[in-house]
Amino acid sequence: MKETFPKAVGGITLESPLILAPMAGVTIPPLRLFFRKLGAAATHTEMVSCAGLIRSNTKSGNMLEICHKEEPVILQLFAGDTKTLLTAAEKAMSEAPGRFAALGINMACPMPKVLKKGAGSRLLEDPEKATSMVKSLKELGAPVWVKTRIYSERGFSMTASFCEKLLSAGADNVCVHGRTPSQRYAGVANRQSVFDLAETFPDMISASGDVFTPHEALEYLEKRCVSVFIARGALKDPFIFPQTLAALGFSVDNRLLCPSIGLQISLLVELGDHIAEMASPRLAEFLIKRLLSGMFKSIPGIAELRRDCACLHGWNALRDLMSGCEHYFERRDMLCRPT
Repeated sequence: MKETFPKAVGGITLESPLILAPMAGVTIPPLRLFFRKLGAAATHTEMVSCAGLIRSNTKSGNMLEICHKEEPVILQLFAGDTKTLLTAAEKAMSEAPGRFAALGINMACPMPKVLKKGAGSRLLEDPEKATSMVKSLKELGAPVWVKTRIYSERGFSMTASFCEKLLSAGADNVCVHGRTPSQRYAGVANRQSVFDLAETFPDMISASGDVFTPHEALEYLEKRCVSVFIARGALKDPFIFPQTLAALGFSVDNRLLCPSIGLQISLLVELGDHIAEMASPRLAEFLIKRLLSGMFKSIPGIAELRRDCACLHGWNALRDLMSGCEHYFERRDMLCRPT
């Protein structure tokens, strides 16, 4: 696997097949840069409302920001009609020329507030509109990536037909999440359906769904998926990126494979400061607490630290505790987190 990279995937030159998936409220610029440093070959913005961009909504506009050195970044857009999608994409590209490596269309989100607008996974019900969206974005000259879901556990032919239409319309990459829209994020992803799609459309299908360990990422790649999108697995264990890269045969800094407690603390504090500066101290507090258990996976003392952090309010208080939290860990001689 290592010998084939860097290589072009969906029109983007990637250093590896591991990509940080788009996550609402999570994949903000500091988090994206954080995971790029840990080994993600590319990242996604949050899912950006095209209607919001057209209205010059501040929140939507802020989602177009990126950090220095976090490229390549894929702009993830959602809309319920082709005209709105195209108008928003044109505006984004004119206001931030050259900022994004590809334009992404979300056809996967199963949440009601997105579905009621005819967007997200609702587009599975309207292949004609979905293909129209792909064709319209292709006219802008950037690679077009689509993220979608399977129709049903037994509806492989329908999912394959939908993917074929997207690819024929010009999609450069189709990432398939192995859950149906009705499952949302519950249950288990149908990995076999994704394997079969990757076999049917060589070098065009990326995988998403239930990637929590290096083994699960490797399985998708071994079944001919061209890349793997890692979402909740990255939050549960941020070190899944360097661990998977090492398993694939890439050269990885040993400090990331065997991170000391001190390194993990410094990474979290640096990340929290960056979030507080670019977004808000409140968001820094929320996201650092969310990452805390994963950063110190299975190390004795983490339960007590997590409990005390949960009682704190405000990034400054949390930062102070994190900066001096070494005493929580029972085995100070432990240099590596268990794997």
